[in-house]
Formats: sequence, structure tokens, C-alpha cells
Amino acid sequence: MSNLSSMYADALFEIALEENRAAEILDQSTVITQVIKENRDFARFLAAPMIEKDEKTDFVDKVFGGHINKNLLNFMKVMIQRKDAAVLTESLVQYEKLYNKHFNIEKAVAVTAVPMSRELQAKLTEKLEKVTGKTIVLTNKVDEGCLGGVILQFSDMQINDSIAQKLETLKNQLKNINR
Repeated sequence: MSNLSSMYADALFEIALEENRAAEILDQSTVITQVIKENRDFARFLAAPMIEKDEKTDFVDKVFGGHINKNLLNFMKVMIQRKDAAVLTESLVQYEKLYNKHFNIEKAVAVTAVPMSRELQAKLTEKLEKVTGKTIVLTNKVDEGCLGGVILQFSDMQINDSIAQKLETLKNQLKNINR
């Protein structure tokens, strides 16, 4: 994370809070981040030094104008005009971190061998919320290599309660017995 992206994110978040639009801007910035990640040509266009700033802002206005919050649109235009579009995605990711911190939200990923049912996700979310004291936004990722059980990732922590991990632990214990 750069200082520049943090400064932009802080400014956007402050405006969003003042106008009570923080959630709206978060939702829209997530979409914009996805668009940029999925469309490398768009990212290159924004960063291209040979394309005039006005041409870039006009394009962004045509694509997003009327579809996103005016402050978010102006935020993007300011970054383009200041030739800082290269840190746009980073700034929007930083905005999400500020939002989550402010509203006491924690993102968590549960890696499982098969998709978790909604009921199981709800139970896990509830348990994590009790443990952390935060609102948990849980995502389920499927990885057949997990074999069974769950690998839980949140904050800077990982809890591995997968069958693969248990088998690895058992294997290591058996090796130590044979010594």
C-alpha cells in the first residue's frame, strides 16, 4: 500500500461518511476494481502517458457517469487529472479496508473440499462473530485438495482443520515413532 493510495482512500472515505454514502461507494468501487482487473486494456488506457488526461476523463465519464456516485466518479477523474490513475485500484482496495475497520467488519474465507451449505456458512459466521466481536463476511472457496474439513483464513491468521492437515500431522507423528 502506498502513501498516495492511502491519502486518496482517506479523502474518499471522509466524503462518503459525510454524505452517508459509504456502503454505496464501497459496492460501486468493488465493481470498478473488478472491471479494471478483468479488462487489462482499460487499466492500460488509464495509465497510458500518450493519451490526454481529458480524453481519459471523458471516457470514464461516458462509461460510469450516471451509473455511480458522483463523488466516486469525481474521485476517479481527479486521480486521472493528477496522473495518479496507476494507484486507482490500490486506493479503492484501501477504501474497503477503511470501511471494514470503521464498521467493525472482518472478511473470512473458509476453504473446503465441497461447497458449504448456506446453513453451515451461517453457523460458522455466527460462531466467528461471537469469537471476534466483529461482523463477519464469509466467503467459501472450494479446493478438492482440502479432502475434507475446513481451512479458515481471516485477519492475519489461518486455522487449518482439514483432513489433509490431520493426515500430515499423523504422518509426521508416525515418522517420529519409527526413529
